[in-house]
Amino acid sequence: MRHPFIAAIAAATLLTTSPFATAQDAVATHGHGQHAAQATTGPHGGTLQTVGDRRVETVIADKGIMFMILGKNDQPIAPPDATGTLKLRVGDSEKEYTYRLKTLKNLAIGVGVDLYKVVDQPLHMNVEITNIGSQPLVFHTMGKLAGGKLSDELLISLQATCPVSGQPLGSMGKPPKITIGDKSLFVCCAGCTKKVEASSDQYLTKYYTAKGEQVREGVFKSTLADAAAIAAQKICPVMDEPLGGMGVPGKVNVNGKAIYICCPGCAKKLTAEPDKYLAALKAKGITPPAF
Repeated sequence: MRHPFIAAIAAATLLTTSPFATAQDAVATHGHGQHAAQATTGPHGGTLQTVGDRRVETVIADKGIMFMILGKNDQPIAPPDATGTLKLRVGDSEKEYTYRLKTLKNLAIGVGVDLYKVVDQPLHMNVEITNIGSQPLVFHTMGKLAGGKLSDELLISLQATCPVSGQPLGSMGKPPKITIGDKSLFVCCAGCTKKVEASSDQYLTKYYTAKGEQVREGVFKSTLADAAAIAAQKICPVMDEPLGGMGVPGKVNVNGKAIYICCPGCAKKLTAEPDKYLAALKAKGITPPAF
């Protein structure tokens, strides 16, 4: 089996999109190069520190890492031609991986890295950002991708439709998010928000207890009712790939346990050798829920 982080490195691509949905826990921050003050939580949910006379926010998400040099309005202000280098270590490993940083469309500086397989492991980052002034910005920071959370993109796929209008989520642009306790619901447009907030228990019950339809023999489509179990399992036991990376995960009954797979094609191998894959999940400390 591939080493988890090697597989993640192989999936790395330069980012050219807008900000990631954040899922980050700060660990610590230390000075390296220019003086770096103690880190706090930034306006975008990342780790905020002062490096020299600049404020820099580090945002870690499941698909990459970005560094925001913040302006007066707390928005990124990197020049379009800013570049840099990220040297990354995971946990106690001495192995160091080097990435080229590039300015993103939102004027942060970042790189795409699949971090799903290093969830909850400390990330040690030495950063050098160039073309932002007379001197490069050099600093060290730490953080981790917090486990137990799913990206908004995957939650939207699990929910599929607006609870008010019944329209497909995304059909009217980016779906607004409504957070209710530790759960989330999405609506097709801002106009539907008040109705959900007024009857939140009703809508939560509807979507967080719904069972998915069967998409092929023995394979069921996951719903928001499966969100917590998917977040706990994280990885498809057959392909050793992140759940959600190939769309809505499939759900299979394996000896009375609910096992999630990255795509319906994995069901055949899973059901042919159920004990093998149950043991693989157990070895990772994962206890599947009842189907």
